[in-house]
Amino acid sequence: MEEENLLQNAEKLPKKESSIYTKSAFDILKTRVEAILFVADSALEAGEIRSWIGEVSLSDVRMALRAIALDYEHRAFELVEVNHKYQIRTREEHLPLIKKQYAGKARSLSKNALETLAIVAYRQPVTRAQINALRQVDSSSIVQTLKEKDLIYASGTRKEVGNPLEYKTTAKFLEVFGLTSLNELPNLRSLQLNLDEQKKAALALNSLEEKEETPPSVEDIGYSENDES
Repeated sequence: MEEENLLQNAEKLPKKESSIYTKSAFDILKTRVEAILFVADSALEAGEIRSWIGEVSLSDVRMALRAIALDYEHRAFELVEVNHKYQIRTREEHLPLIKKQYAGKARSLSKNALETLAIVAYRQPVTRAQINALRQVDSSSIVQTLKEKDLIYASGTRKEVGNPLEYKTTAKFLEVFGLTSLNELPNLRSLQLNLDEQKKAALALNSLEEKEETPPSVEDIGYSENDES
């Protein structure tokens, strides 16, 4: 009963006349920015957030983003900036718990798709012929799938016979894997390819018609598998 009376009294209070109940313009901006980030399907640039809100300066939006990041310091999630874009994410220390919850559920990318994506990530810019040579199977459908998922894109054409397209990873690739730049990709020495895989990958790379000033070493090569599912 007391709670009901408190709620009723709170509704009757002149909120505009009390600093306790009145939010500042900046607090309102923070709330709007937070709401936009919360429902966004992907990371957003400060300019995109500004366009969504309307009449507000870009500097104010950036100030709001910094303030939100500070508000989240002791929360299970955080506001991260990747490639000049902002996104709310679960903190890394809680990922094992989240993965446990979703263990056994269908993955959005198959093993072969992840393998192809790794080749693009470590060898970019790379052509489809190079990917096929490294994997020793036709990867056309997988490359198309990765393009549709906006994880890779055609960055241009190579100046050689046929002018084949070259592929690179996208900004979304960085977002999905929690990277701020490609420099944060793990060292290939730590990927622990077995000796047989290393030999196959090295032979595949050496068979490419592309001429390089320095012959690539095994450490320069991404994942290699012979199976195609």
